[in-house]
Amino acid sequence: MTAWIQVLVTMVDGPATPVDGIVRTCHNSDEPIRVPTISYGEKPVIVRLGPDGARVSRDGRKARVEKLSGELVFLTDGETAWHFHDDPSRPRQTLLESVYVAGPAKQLLITPPTGYWVREDYARPTGPVEDVEFLGRPCWSVELAPRRPDKPSVRLIVDADSGAVLAAHSDDGIDGAAFEQAAFGVPVDPAVFTWDGPIETDDDSQRKMQAAAETRRRRTYDWFRENVSSADLHVPVLHDLTPQWIRIDDEATGAFSAGFGAGEGDGFMARRPRSSEAWDLWYGEATAAWSTADFDWACWVFRGTFDPDGLALLQQRLHPGDPVVGKPVVRRPDRREQG
Repeated sequence: MTAWIQVLVTMVDGPATPVDGIVRTCHNSDEPIRVPTISYGEKPVIVRLGPDGARVSRDGRKARVEKLSGELVFLTDGETAWHFHDDPSRPRQTLLESVYVAGPAKQLLITPPTGYWVREDYARPTGPVEDVEFLGRPCWSVELAPRRPDKPSVRLIVDADSGAVLAAHSDDGIDGAAFEQAAFGVPVDPAVFTWDGPIETDDDSQRKMQAAAETRRRRTYDWFRENVSSADLHVPVLHDLTPQWIRIDDEATGAFSAGFGAGEGDGFMARRPRSSEAWDLWYGEATAAWSTADFDWACWVFRGTFDPDGLALLQQRLHPGDPVVGKPVVRRPDRREQG
């Protein structure tokens, strides 16, 4: 019986010999394939294979994917990747590690980094490795447990000689991808896995996304002004400044800090004995700061600000009959000063 570690060692940097063939996918559901992604303001790179199939060439971590018509879909030299979905003449260039593949075809197109298999949450076999034949070649079949409990297990067919993943099917029968035909060991020019023409970088994509978002914002803002109101909508809003927590900093002097609002909080207030020295507070510049004869006060609101009437009402309730006589200097201390 073949051990899982033998399969893993064979496939971890595979395919060890070039593989070229036709890959077809299936998705037996009316629900769309959803691909969770993480990006930094740019459009994520998602490779999708249509049901008509694609020609796939693999050599180690390098891959080339074309439509059967010959139109390029995806290239990678093992580190950099080029995606041709949006513009066949100017592909999106990104790091291979930033590429997502929709559906189960990922294992057929991209060799995961070695670290993928040593993580604590990596997909582990649910049973023994089986020796099978696929495309007329000796292969291994292994079922991997889902990485998340709400996902089905996936069965891989791995070529025993090259380590190439030749098929992947979900245990629920919904998704699948497999080489329909393949040639092994035919030398491939490394140049077919790279692109030296015009490209769109991640930064280019980010700028496009930002420009599109700004265009949408302006368009909807113009619509609001034309269809709802073009008036100034600065209006007083009621803030509940009832403390949700209170820290007595010095009971003898009456110094305290307090936070108000639910959740992460809507703001803070603080008081100290009146002083001419700068008030170092980690909250930084206060929304409002003032002094009475005996105390310095500061208040921060994270949403909105105070209008004069609102601030006057807050002061009257905090120290009734004790008028404002000045303003302290409130600053955020330099961490380097803290030693």
